Amino acid sequence: MALDPERTIAKIIGEQLGHDPDKIDSSTTLDSLGVNSLELIEIIMTIEEEYDIAIDIDTVSAAENIKTVGDLLELGKSMGIGSAKA
Repeated sequence: MALDPERTIAKIIGEQLGHDPDKIDSSTTLDSLGVNSLELIEIIMTIEEEYDIAIDIDTVSAAENIKTVGDLLELGKSMGIGSAKA
């Protein structure tokens, strides 16, 4: 069974940046994790692959609007992650 979306995103960030996923939650800021704009796009691309979705956001928009893990989670939810699939 897949992890819930928050844990999955925390795991993705942890693996890409070398952080403990158990210490990452929706209130964790990307700045506190040292995420730069390129890493943010790579994280978004990994989320897209994990959930087989397309997130329509450009680098500038992502950097301006995504400040926390919760923001990433909300973006993903708006694209359908976490919803029940048949």
